Amino acid sequence: MKRTLLLILLLVISVSYALPIEPIIYVNKSTVDYQNAKILMDNFYSSREININGDNVTIVINDIMYIPSIDELEIKNGDKNLIIKFDRDGNKVKYKDIECIEYLNLKKGEEISLFNKSYIVEDITSNYVILKEKDGKEVLTNESFEYDGYKVVVKLVSSDLNTIIVDIYKNEKVLDSPKLTKGKIYYMKGGTLGLMYENCTRIGKGYRFTFRVYSTIKIEEGEDYPLDKEFKVKEISTDKIKLEYKNIDSLGNEIYLFNYTIIPEKCYKDYVLFKVIKRKEKTVDVKDVAYIGDGIYAVKVNNTVHVFYKGKELKNHEKIYLGSVDVYSSNPLNVNKDIILIGGPKVNKIVKELEDKGLLKVNISTNYPGNNRGIILKIKNPYNDNNIYILAGSDRWGTKAAILVFLTKYNDEDTLMVEWDKGEIKIIK
Repeated sequence: MKRTLLLILLLVISVSYALPIEPIIYVNKSTVDYQNAKILMDNFYSSREININGDNVTIVINDIMYIPSIDELEIKNGDKNLIIKFDRDGNKVKYKDIECIEYLNLKKGEEISLFNKSYIVEDITSNYVILKEKDGKEVLTNESFEYDGYKVVVKLVSSDLNTIIVDIYKNEKVLDSPKLTKGKIYYMKGGTLGLMYENCTRIGKGYRFTFRVYSTIKIEEGEDYPLDKEFKVKEISTDKIKLEYKNIDSLGNEIYLFNYTIIPEKCYKDYVLFKVIKRKEKTVDVKDVAYIGDGIYAVKVNNTVHVFYKGKELKNHEKIYLGSVDVYSSNPLNVNKDIILIGGPKVNKIVKELEDKGLLKVNISTNYPGNNRGIILKIKNPYNDNNIYILAGSDRWGTKAAILVFLTKYNDEDTLMVEWDKGEIKIIK
């Protein structure tokens, strides 16, 4: 078989019709149907997108999990625990309480990580903690500068240059006028600015000032969580911060918490199956050879960074789907899984094989089902008891409509005609 088919093993999949086992997707990689098939992959398949910028490689991570839960969904991610309590109302979910626990080592001067950003614990008491951006930024100025939405203006300088007074503005209003001593950090009350006066040099009749500025956050018990104001700080101790969602009654069926999308995919008799999508980014500075994760390596050769996955060099901005492989088989239908075939008999050789055997219920062509129309067919696999789903159209828009309906509106019909109508998908019959 020519190298025109892509085999996708969907590790866990559950759409509205709830396929009983993980299906396999076959699509011709050399046609536009492959781009349409990525709609399926992006919805059900964990992926990694690679972006190369000089010596830096940024990987965009999209992980998909399916978690069965009875009355409480718990998502663990390193030192973060997200606990979602819910009730069932028929085929719907009603959220009762959402709690997030960050397990941390809260010691003054120690480094911690929150939402992939490093902070230093600057101060900690029984009911609040102040965190300082780890490295901050050095600023050189003759009189004033702006940082993180604030404007700092030097107003007075002592004769020995050890002390200065500055005005701090936000939205053109003076918020504070602190006296800064060289080498000591100042934190703005109720703000997010840390400021250290480091040095001053006389230049003629003027001055040249050196500052180090930091973004800071104050996490205080009973107050809004500054990194996500949908949460309130319920408890602070030396080993954890406990957060509570404030407006639980305002949540819809699909919810977004931190870098998670959480969807109750299907309500079964004794449990609810949740689809959890986790998205994040990480950047690696490549010196020579770097392991990025998930079998992805970066190599720097002659000042150019190359990225490889399974021995293949990836193009910049290329997306890979974890677990997918190219397949070459004399009988690709003879697998003990459900199969999804993308495209009609002219572009998909397996659909052509089924047509030649007289197994298709309709003849899919450039004329049928018609312009911008597609067909979803479900047939029994001739080699086993599993199903074959064919998503095809008379043109690329018909195929795209079939894929989108399959994801959102399909209810396990044997035959369903659909249409792409100026960006909207419609069921014809």
